[in-house]
Amino acid sequence: MSEHKPGQPQQPQNQLDEDAIAFAQGIFELARNGGTNMLRPMLEAGVPVNMRTSSGESLLMLAASNGHADTVQLLLEKGANPELQDTDGNTALSLARATGAQDAIKHLER
Repeated sequence: MSEHKPGQPQQPQNQLDEDAIAFAQGIFELARNGGTNMLRPMLEAGVPVNMRTSSGESLLMLAASNGHADTVQLLLEKGANPELQDTDGNTALSLARATGAQDAIKHLER
């Protein structure tokens, strides 16, 4: 039986795991850096719009906290859940407010 505890990241067991982790990290970076044009086809191809980091940050939270209004709009159009909370209880809207991302806030308050 594994000694792994729920919610605790595990080390990759093989190259496929490492590749999947690298792919996910790339998706998170696109949201964090406002890569709307690159993110769109990935979401349309089936990347989960509500995927999260190990600390519970959703793509929407990453985009909102970094002030990327176009990415926030795309994620909302694709069905991102604005009510998700990270491990600290933050939502995309609370993170956008904390960073003063006014354009992202406008999309989230609709």
